[in-house]
Amino acid sequence: MTGKREESRARTTAQILSAARHEIAERGGQGLSMRAVAREVGLVSSAVYRYFPTREALLTAMIVESYHHLADALATVDEGAPAERWGALVREWRAWAKHRPHEFQLVYGTPIPGYVAPPETIPAAAAVAAPFFRCGATERVVEFEGVHVGDALTSAYPDLTPSGIAAVLAELATVAGTIGLELSGHFVGTTGSPDALVEAVIARQVHTLGLA
Repeated sequence: MTGKREESRARTTAQILSAARHEIAERGGQGLSMRAVAREVGLVSSAVYRYFPTREALLTAMIVESYHHLADALATVDEGAPAERWGALVREWRAWAKHRPHEFQLVYGTPIPGYVAPPETIPAAAAVAAPFFRCGATERVVEFEGVHVGDALTSAYPDLTPSGIAAVLAELATVAGTIGLELSGHFVGTTGSPDALVEAVIARQVHTLGLA
C-alpha cells in the first residue's frame, strides 16, 4: 500500500506542477494562484497545500525542476575542443529557452514580487553553470583579475582560474540577457538576424575567455 500511495502522491505532484506551469504561461509568475491550480487539477484548494504548503514552495519546486530540465539539455552537448563546446552549450541553452520560454522566464526573467529563492535552488542552478565553468574558466582573463570570486566557487572549482570563473559569470549573464531580449521580442526591427547576433556574441566570448 505504501508504494501505491507514493505513486499516487508523485502523480498528483506532477499534475500540480504541470497545472502551475500552465498558469504561469497564461498569467506570468505574479499571477500564479493556488486556487486556480487546484481547480485545474480537480482538487479543492486545501488539498494542494498538502503537497506544497505555500505558494512560494510551489514556485521553488517549479524553479528547481526548470533548472533540472536545462541541465539535462546541456548534458546532451558533446565533449570537444573548448571553443566548439562553448558555442554548442550556448546554442543548446538558447534552443531550450525557445522551446520552453515560460520556464526560462520563470528562472531568468523578471523577479516575482515577494519571492526570494531559497538555498535549495542553489545546487540546481550550479548544475546548469557547471559545464560552462568547466569549459570556459581554464585560462586567466586579465580584465577580470581584480574581481573577487566567492569561496563557494573557488572551492567547487579549485583547478580553474579565479579570473576565468569571474569572466564566465559575466558571460553567463550576457547569454541570459541576450536570450531574454530575444524571447521578449526586443530584437524585432533592431537586427536582421538574431542567429547572426548570437553567433557574434559566441565568437566574442570565445576570444575573451581565451578558448580559441
